[in-house]
Amino acid sequence: MDPDGGSPSEGRFETFDANDRFVVVRDELGYGVWRLEDLEDGEPVERFADDDEGYEAAAARWKVLTKAEHRSRVSWMKRLKIAVIVSAVFWGVSALLINLQFLLSTLGHPFRAFPTHGLEMWISTIALASSQVTEALLAIYLVIWLDARWRR
Repeated sequence: MDPDGGSPSEGRFETFDANDRFVVVRDELGYGVWRLEDLEDGEPVERFADDDEGYEAAAARWKVLTKAEHRSRVSWMKRLKIAVIVSAVFWGVSALLINLQFLLSTLGHPFRAFPTHGLEMWISTIALASSQVTEALLAIYLVIWLDARWRR
């Protein structure tokens, strides 16, 4: 901005509201809401007048875009969390059945937890696969969660 309080000089801009995705900017054309990655070379998402009403409209638009982005991120996190929980339940139940079968056979108990050898093989496969899926999904969830915490 010029020292005399006039409009910003050519090629210069002021930033106002900002987060990791969007920013409200005032330049020679007025206020605008920009994607952060488009700030240098791209176009704004939307332009507004160079007055108080323009700033209020730009700030309101920035809030709407920010909330929509947050909802999208939260939606993915919820889905990922549900996938981790479902996979962990499969892992836990199948591991419990395998361990029960092993314990009973070790004790020489005549009761078999599984009626056939094929079912025992399938449950072992489910236990192995679900353990790996649970660990991978949990790792992805933690990386995304830590990234979101880091950006705050």
